[in-house]
Amino acid sequence: MDYNYRDQSNEESGITFAQIKQYAVRVLQKWWLIAICAVVCAVVGFVAAKMTYEPTYSSTMRFAIDNKSENTVSQGQSVSDINAAIALARNYKEIMANSTTLMDIVADKSGYDITGVEVKSMIHANNAEDQAIVELTVTTNNPDLTYALATSYVNNYSTVTEAAFKSTSANLYDKPQMPKNPNPDNSQFLYTFLGFFLGACVVVLAICMGIFIKDTLKSPDDVTGKLHSRLLGQVSRIKKPDKSTRKLLITDRKTGFEFIESFKIIRTKIESISKRSGYKVFVFTSSSEDEGKTTIATNTALALAKNGKSVLLIDADLRKPAVYAALGVSATNELGLAGIINGEKNLSESIKYFEKFNLFLLITNQAIADSAELLSSENMEDIIEAVKNEFDYVIIDTPPASVVADASIISQYADACVMVIRSDFAPSKRVKKTIDDIEGMGAEVIGCIFNDSESKATIDGLAKHKSHKGSRGYGYGYGYGYDYDDGKNEKRRQSNDNK
Repeated sequence: MDYNYRDQSNEESGITFAQIKQYAVRVLQKWWLIAICAVVCAVVGFVAAKMTYEPTYSSTMRFAIDNKSENTVSQGQSVSDINAAIALARNYKEIMANSTTLMDIVADKSGYDITGVEVKSMIHANNAEDQAIVELTVTTNNPDLTYALATSYVNNYSTVTEAAFKSTSANLYDKPQMPKNPNPDNSQFLYTFLGFFLGACVVVLAICMGIFIKDTLKSPDDVTGKLHSRLLGQVSRIKKPDKSTRKLLITDRKTGFEFIESFKIIRTKIESISKRSGYKVFVFTSSSEDEGKTTIATNTALALAKNGKSVLLIDADLRKPAVYAALGVSATNELGLAGIINGEKNLSESIKYFEKFNLFLLITNQAIADSAELLSSENMEDIIEAVKNEFDYVIIDTPPASVVADASIISQYADACVMVIRSDFAPSKRVKKTIDDIEGMGAEVIGCIFNDSESKATIDGLAKHKSHKGSRGYGYGYGYGYDYDDGKNEKRRQSNDNK
């Protein structure tokens, strides 16, 4: 039966609500960067407003527009007359603010060397709402010039308005005053606010663009949506206590209910596939280093063993063995898989049973540089067949499939392969290519395990998390680096043994 799950109906169409929540979570993760940039831009805006500020002075005059129509009586005006006066005030405003003739006269009579065009730019006219009143304000950067223009306007406006409007009048009832203080400076607040807002928006946009361009797998839904692969389970992120050396194992209840239950779900799906297809040997790999495949493989083996099955966990990552460190057991003098292939030891004496975990282990702590050539030998297939007949399940931890060829080689001898994908880590194209490459070798990828996932409560609450670079949580893996240096590896091995 083919369990290579490819649901073509799950093609993504547009941005989903889950993706929006994911974007929001990652923006909130960078709240400190947004705040810093926003504050910096706000300071820049404030300084710019300070440096470019020039004090201005204003003087205001007001005119009451009188409609002297034939319907006007001494007792007052009718409603129609009042409405006519209000409409007339609008016409007066246009003349007072835009008349070229009036502006030239005001400029000529002001006593300053100034043109009518310049005067027009310094005058602002406005109508009082629902009133027959025109308000005229003169604003310049010189209080004396402001007052001189306002006075010239009062003395000369009637020259134009009386010629334009017959049987009506504009009566000055609020005279202009010499401005004593400059106008309030609103630019400082405006520039500061705009700087803060634009700074925050630019950073948020940059973060969102970075997430979009990076195109990583950010949620379990991406496994089915982007990879079209079966989701075997998701392992939630666990925050590591400071300076903690505790291993991430489901046998330790301190890892939390959610962490332990996630591997029970994974175990159930693997048992279901095994029951239907007869699969017993499963290779665990990833597309990139440091995605946590060793911890996932180890805990999956422990979960199967806790269910009363005989389980063998093989460390086939001969370049960087880490199963012994994940379990916290000693592997001194253990040659592991390489020793059996080379004929230095036989299978029965190399496999060790650890009662503490009810688990059989084939492990080593000795790195081998030419592991691909070793794993390609004829003995490797014989070893897989032998352990397949001996155990209910065989879990094999391998190096990242897109980094070295080891995983693809072993997958040819195994029944199926499981991909471990770390949240927001490797580009989706790289993961998909890795799966295609493994399947191209004739192996079957039965599904993916989404690692370092945010819990539902975390996503719904848009909680703040630290980046995976640094203290993102345990990370569920051991730092790789397949450009090996023998001296460095030996020191690292000795350090792990001492733990």
